[in-house]
Amino acid sequence: MKFKIQRIAGDASFRVFYRFIINNSHKIIISAKKEKYKNLIAYVAVNQFLRKNKILTPKFYAHNYSRGIIIIEDFGDLSFYKVLLKKKDKFSVYKKLIDLLLQIQKIKPKSKIKNVFNEPHILNKYSSRYLQKESDLFFDWYLSLFLNKKKIFIIKKKTKKIL
Repeated sequence: MKFKIQRIAGDASFRVFYRFIINNSHKIIISAKKEKYKNLIAYVAVNQFLRKNKILTPKFYAHNYSRGIIIIEDFGDLSFYKVLLKKKDKFSVYKKLIDLLLQIQKIKPKSKIKNVFNEPHILNKYSSRYLQKESDLFFDWYLSLFLNKKKIFIIKKKTKKIL
């Protein structure tokens, strides 16, 4: 039986992502040594909640919480960054992202959802303070790929005022 495990780019968390390929089947293994509940169990609970509300998220397959591992569906190697690099009309890509955010906003909020242990997971209310903190990821992780620091500062200042 042939298999391959390769580390892939992650996100702004303590999670580490690996692509696991065995017999032409692809899965993603997510590992977290820190904040395991937040980075694994809560992650899956939110994904499953979004999926039930027709937002495309990876399917959950299995977990070994004590070892800090979950296995989810592999969506492939395409990222928004790669799409943006290829598209001349970047506005259309951002419009799709904003449409997705609007779709998410229309979901009726629940205070509790079930986690992989079939226990309630409490969803924290989304505050303007949290929004400000989350928006920093956009400036720090994405705009820095396309713009210099001065332009980012100007856009960040204007955006923070709007938010």
